[in-house]
Amino acid sequence: MTMLTRRAAFAASSALALPSLARAQTATGPWPNRPVRIVIAFAAGGSLDAIGRSYGRFMEREFGQPFVVDNRSGAGGRIGTTYTARAPGDGYTVIITSSAAHGVAPSLYSDLQYHPMNDFTHLGLVCSGPMVFLANVNAPYRDLAGLVAAVKARGTPASFGSGGIGSLGHLTGELAGRTLGIPVQHISYRGSAPAQTDLIAGQLELISDNMSSHGAQVQAGRVRCLAVASRERMAEYPDVPTWAEQGYPQMVANAWYGLSGPAGMPADIVAKWNQGLAGWLATTEAKDLLKGMAMTPEGRMSPAEYTAFVDSEVKRWGEVVRAANIRVES
Repeated sequence: MTMLTRRAAFAASSALALPSLARAQTATGPWPNRPVRIVIAFAAGGSLDAIGRSYGRFMEREFGQPFVVDNRSGAGGRIGTTYTARAPGDGYTVIITSSAAHGVAPSLYSDLQYHPMNDFTHLGLVCSGPMVFLANVNAPYRDLAGLVAAVKARGTPASFGSGGIGSLGHLTGELAGRTLGIPVQHISYRGSAPAQTDLIAGQLELISDNMSSHGAQVQAGRVRCLAVASRERMAEYPDVPTWAEQGYPQMVANAWYGLSGPAGMPADIVAKWNQGLAGWLATTEAKDLLKGMAMTPEGRMSPAEYTAFVDSEVKRWGEVVRAANIRVES
């Protein structure tokens, strides 16, 4: 059975199991018998906000209670994440979190007000999208081998931009340099858009980022994607090779969103959140929403598997932060 077939079978079985969610409510306890809060640690209108609202509508239909999005933005997601960590572990407060808040931030900030593992009950992986390495279309190379040859020939580092110091793009760019065996120099921007502007104008050599902010420019031929850090090519960009196809199978890096609640959530409520997530991800609404974000629906991980995944991401990016000696002021 192929990976796609397994995913389809999982989604179908999850969808068929959805009616049991409401029945389980009366069999195992009263949850939910009042409004439920879905924290989004960023302002309204962004990707996480759209995911939270769509998922909340789905859960309202399943359980007959309000699932209200609560935007608590600021500090790169750390304010809303800290708020969730301090909430009661009764299943009435959860957060749509990200690789930035739970995978990267723990290694960047010495004064972080939450622990990514001890302070949370991790419920499930929502979606993921591979990181990409983008170049100006007039660059004298078209692939990773050409980039390595060019950098070694000229004797100067490859400069790459990202959406900020300590961003996943920054860390992935540093990891890319180590993987390729070439020196790299990071240039920090206030978000992906200004970095893209400089790349198109020829004032920046490379960008390390996820595809969501750059897909339209790649498809229009205004920027060139040298490699995608996924195990398989992206369906929407079939001409973009993976790192593995170019000789670097170890280079797999994804931006991801997940679902977590405070520590100590009861097992039966954890199961309902996880099953509800799988059910929502099987809907056409969820698939279309995530496709527009260049993200792949996940939902296949159990809470235990997702907990192990978060722990592995914290350790992995911590190693990159230490190796590159990255320092970020709160």
